[in-house]
Formats: sequence, structure tokens, C-alpha cells
Amino acid sequence: MVNMKRLASLLSALAVLLPAAACAQSMHFSGGLRNMHLWRGLQVADGFVLAADVNGGFAGDRLKVGLWGGTDFTGDYKEFDYYVSYTAAGFSVAVWDIFNYSPELTFSKDIFNYDRFTTGHFVDLTLGYDFGARLDVPLRLSWSTIFAGRDLNARGYNMYSTFVYAEYSLFRNGHWQVDAGVGGIFALNRAAGDGKANFYGHDGINQLSFKTTYRLMLGRYAMPIFAHAMWNPDAGRGYLQVGVDLFAF
Repeated sequence: MVNMKRLASLLSALAVLLPAAACAQSMHFSGGLRNMHLWRGLQVADGFVLAADVNGGFAGDRLKVGLWGGTDFTGDYKEFDYYVSYTAAGFSVAVWDIFNYSPELTFSKDIFNYDRFTTGHFVDLTLGYDFGARLDVPLRLSWSTIFAGRDLNARGYNMYSTFVYAEYSLFRNGHWQVDAGVGGIFALNRAAGDGKANFYGHDGINQLSFKTTYRLMLGRYAMPIFAHAMWNPDAGRGYLQVGVDLFAF
């Protein structure tokens, strides 16, 4: 029965990904290197991380179906995600199935396990708006809520942990961009005993960011490099991330 469930899950994934790849109007592949992996106020990995993204584009690349993966050089961090996103007129919506199967995590390392009590997956919905698309204002807002997977309250139901983020570009020219951002966290479905806990930490501000990016040109090819300072007031921690986007096709 377990093997049949795994086979059904695999066939379902292939039924979505293979036709998408076959019908895609364009394909994209990118990769980058960072000295650590930061995400929504959290340090997910503390060693050098190589990450890659491959996706198929539809409707003039407004709709994308893709895969994202990352690993560090020691094997302590491993992640493999699926996503679908759509962008139009500054608005965006994305659904990510995020699967972190790093060895130290206590969750199941079975990629086909979606039992909410043991799975390593969580599924996230993000809505965003870029004011620069129509108003020429360099402000970006997003709302992200986990709606399935390993985000349970004390009663065993989904907590709907939410991360909201605002980012503003302080400076832009042909090569340089400087961004500042602030993010907050809370949960939509509390249970007795949860207190102020959520997937990311405790309700409140969990990310303050200051990021500088330089668009390095090697002939016709761009290779952006960046430095990202991030503070987490909730956890009382700070990080300095540096990285380079090695290629994008």
C-alpha cells in the first residue's frame, strides 16, 4: 500500500511536470552561489550553498512552472521544491511546495510523504504587488501563508503561519541597486498552548534587511553579485550573506 501511494504521487507529479515541459513556450535555467542560505528572517543553511532553478514559461513568461533546489558543500542542507507562479501588471501569485530534507531535521525524508504529522513538505501561497510596474514607485509588497504540511498548531491542525514583507529600492542605476526591507510574522489559526509561536518564530518583526547588488558584466553576460545584511529581532540574531548569480538563461 505504501509503495502504491508513492507510485501514485510520482505519477501525479510527472502528469503535471512533463506536459508542462513539453508545452512550454520558453525554458529558463539559472544558478547561484551564496555563503549561507537566508529565507524569511531565518538562516536555513550556514555553509556555502549552490542553488539552481529550472522552469518553463507560458503566456509570454507570465506563467511559470518550475523546480528549485539547493545544497551546501557538506551535505548538511538539502532542499528540493516545486512551484507555479503567475505575474501580470505588477501583481503576482505563487504556490511553492517546499521540501527540506536536510539530515538533521526530524521530519520524514520521503519526498512522497504528505502526511501532515510526519511530512517534510510545507505548501506556501504568496501574493505580491510591485508598485514599480505601473506607478514607477520602487516598492514591493508580499503576503505569504503556509496552508498545508508541517505547520501544525497544538491541536494538530494547520497554523497558517504568515510572513508579510515590504521592500523599497533606495538607489538604482545601470549597475547598482540598494534595497531595504522589513518583514513580520504571525499565525492565523491558534490553538490553546501555542502562545505567540508560529512556523518562523514568535509573532512580531523577524526580518530587517539591507541589500546591495552590483550588476557585473562579463562581455554580454550579467553576473550580479550582492551583499545582504539581515537582522532577526525575534531571534536576536544577525547575518551577512554574500553571493553571486552565476548564470541565467
